[in-house]
Amino acid sequence: MNIKEEVLHFFKTNAIKPLPGDTEADYLACYYLDIGIIDSIGIVKMIMEFEEKFNIHFDAACMQSYEFQTVGGLIQIIERIRGEKNEQRA
Repeated sequence: MNIKEEVLHFFKTNAIKPLPGDTEADYLACYYLDIGIIDSIGIVKMIMEFEEKFNIHFDAACMQSYEFQTVGGLIQIIERIRGEKNEQRA
């Protein structure tokens, strides 16, 4: 699975309620905290799972960013962190 598939799978299997909408675009635009898709415990679980799965670290700036509030933004953050990490290795 790619990052988007992994993130969407996380929300499908760990959410308090399903992501709203009928299309992938709807899911990606979802403000998952604002509408109670996951709670504070779910956020901690999500962060830990993604950090382990993708071998990344979310810093405070990432978690406080506007991007972090939506499913699509979360995917972009993960992709960016992984890209930066790969650049450092090169």
